[in-house]
Amino acid sequence: MMKLTNLTGFLIHRTDVKLTNFFTKKLKPYNVTPEQWGIISTLDEHRATTQKEVALAIDKDQTTVVRMIHSLEAKGIVKRIVNPHDKRSHDLFLSEKGVELKKSLLVNVMEAHDYITRSLTQDEVKQLHDLLGKVYSNVLDD
Repeated sequence: MMKLTNLTGFLIHRTDVKLTNFFTKKLKPYNVTPEQWGIISTLDEHRATTQKEVALAIDKDQTTVVRMIHSLEAKGIVKRIVNPHDKRSHDLFLSEKGVELKKSLLVNVMEAHDYITRSLTQDEVKQLHDLLGKVYSNVLDD
């Protein structure tokens, strides 16, 4: 008889649900979701980033990213500036508020990472990342 805990997909999903809940609680005091953190983490105050680059970096479709960016812009975290070379495109930057938030969140995110990997060695963390990357590659285009 097949046990659910022998299925890799089940184990990854179960872990993802717990990690998402854990991380959501950690970010709640900052009024940021894990998905918004993904965007904040890819932006900075000096280097322009396009919406397409953000979508690729966080593995979300551009429509979803545009909606998330509007939300972050409304909170004063992200600035959208028309690209001087392509008027149809926008360059994204963190605002001053976004830069300060990113600094605070980075500490929180690293503490959360250390907490969830506390029973693993650094080699095991690297191995986990490598294995998850392989599994992800197997379903990337499906």
